[in-house]
Amino acid sequence: MSISVDSLRKHLIERALAHGQMPLMAHPDGHPISLEEGYIPLLVNFTEEDKAAKGLRKLQDRVEPEPPVYFSAMEMARDHPALLLVGETGSGKTTFARYLSGKLARQDDHPRAVVRNESGVYRDEIWDAGPAIPLYIEACCGQDFDALVDAAVPDLASVLTSEAWAASSWMLHIVLDRLDAAGDDAANLLGEALRFQNEHPRVRLLALAEQEATKGLVPPQPFARFSLLPFLEAQRVDAARKIADLDIRQSGVGLGLAAGNPAQFAMALRAASHGHSAEEIVDAWLLRVAGDPQTSRFLASLAYDCLQGTVVDAEVLPVRRVRQLLAACHLVEMPSASAAGPFHSDPPLWAPVIRSLAARQKGASETGGLVESLMTGDGEASLRGALLASEFAVDPASARRLAERLFHIVEYGALTPAEREQAGRWLATWGDPRDLGALATVPGGTFTMGSTTHPNSAPPHSVTIEPFRIGIYPVTNGLYAEFVKATNRVWVSPDGLVPERRSAPATDVTWHDANAYCAWLTERWRQDGRLADTEIVRLPTEPEWERAARGDQADAGTANVYPWGTFWQDDASNSEEIGFNNTCTVGLFPKGRSPYGCYDMTGQVWEWCTTLWGEDMATPSFLYPYGNDGREAANAGREVRRVLRGGCFSSGRQKACCTYRGSLEPDGFWRGNGFRIVVANAKR
Repeated sequence: MSISVDSLRKHLIERALAHGQMPLMAHPDGHPISLEEGYIPLLVNFTEEDKAAKGLRKLQDRVEPEPPVYFSAMEMARDHPALLLVGETGSGKTTFARYLSGKLARQDDHPRAVVRNESGVYRDEIWDAGPAIPLYIEACCGQDFDALVDAAVPDLASVLTSEAWAASSWMLHIVLDRLDAAGDDAANLLGEALRFQNEHPRVRLLALAEQEATKGLVPPQPFARFSLLPFLEAQRVDAARKIADLDIRQSGVGLGLAAGNPAQFAMALRAASHGHSAEEIVDAWLLRVAGDPQTSRFLASLAYDCLQGTVVDAEVLPVRRVRQLLAACHLVEMPSASAAGPFHSDPPLWAPVIRSLAARQKGASETGGLVESLMTGDGEASLRGALLASEFAVDPASARRLAERLFHIVEYGALTPAEREQAGRWLATWGDPRDLGALATVPGGTFTMGSTTHPNSAPPHSVTIEPFRIGIYPVTNGLYAEFVKATNRVWVSPDGLVPERRSAPATDVTWHDANAYCAWLTERWRQDGRLADTEIVRLPTEPEWERAARGDQADAGTANVYPWGTFWQDDASNSEEIGFNNTCTVGLFPKGRSPYGCYDMTGQVWEWCTTLWGEDMATPSFLYPYGNDGREAANAGREVRRVLRGGCFSSGRQKACCTYRGSLEPDGFWRGNGFRIVVANAKR
């Protein structure tokens, strides 16, 4: 029996409104605070600067970068018809999903002032995407999307294909929570959701997933992926005042680093804990809630049984983060292998438990035993164990063994991109053994340049170049920092000198900075005997860059050309599809190597070329075909933009390719542009 649009709306709105009355947290005096009363807006890893840089906005003056201004999760759901939000356990994913459902049900379009950074910048959060009916569903293993929808609303498809729906102005906003519960079928579930969206008018999609469990998930296009951020200190201060009328700046409650996790912040408020560590929070919370050691031990054991699956009641300690922290309390009295075994069988679920357990262990021998047990075995289990163990203090012998495994992860592209990103940070901290200044040889000759995929890149044409050598990697923070130290040049990169970022590309670099680095490196390498007297280090010309990226690949018509071919590959580029929204250690995507062995030529960072573009951001003055028409003039004015190539971490597959042309003024800089070097004969 089919249902009407009106009855569908009433049914789903009634369900969604009930979410708002669910308990979210406890007031310090113990009484429950509902979700509608206590919701704290979540922020994501996307800023106003990121949005502006989609068009490579111009930057005139070299000034200290302003603090980032973050967008909220609700704004991302408003702006993206298909969105995936990921976060660690306790990050508020389900809370946000239910809050948004309730807000849509109430047709609440009133602006809400939301704090956006630690400087106290506020922006109004507004839902202005039109009236929507929320459908909240939870993924589960073994059920496809149609089955999940049908279980929630039988015969929904008939409503969405009816004349009544076509005549209405309503939109259906499907909120798919706990995507990680689908396991290896998560990507298929998103694909099925997109198919459902394409088959029915005015359907929007929001999926939420646990970060550890979906590290390898690359959502199908056009899903956008962003990560939920921990609470800022300014958010916690604001929330405590509004929710509990508390001035936590005065007391310090909930202002510790660990209280940035929303679940842990709720526990810290209840227990009046500063929240410097998760363990401090949970111990204070147990003391307040349990009241005595025996009950505390019982709760810890119960949490461990819940994670093991021997207790399956979802209402028993329902917050997974709480279960994980309590399970660590239980494991601290047990042998290390007791923890390593569950981790190897289900790393996403048990990794937070292991971290908390390691924080509780008192002696080096205990931690050493945990590290050794995590590294046991072969294959991915051992690599994942080593990656997790890298977070703990270890003895030199264990550190060497861990470094070997981290190098394997980075060099061979093992595990997921997110895990490689983490391995790259640890490897940079401990000492990256790769030659990050190495060069690849590109032979001279005639090749096809350009494509028909964008007017600025057309037409495809033949270009002949001389042989040259080019950086296998973009210039890294570590290498650029040597130049800055030697020359006292100003560099405003916020993380350029951070040890774990040494092997990431140097960014916030102007065209003039990049040229100055090349001139400095020319003299240094000549002194070291690495250059002939006739050779110089410089930026690549636009044809040199494209030749190094695409090799001898012919024009592909309407298809994009990538270093690996004409078909997009997941896990081949640090582009928007991967979802980092940041640079990463160079060389993490060996599938994306160019024909000459160059890494990161698409995605990662936009790379400066010597070639001129013109003054108009949208349309180049120097069109194709490429020619000897003054476009390689080195002394053009500051208003003349230079070419950037390759796209960056926030570029989609249409721009993160071998032929798309970008540009920026020579004095411009931001966290998404960098460069790589070329060694070639100096022009006489």
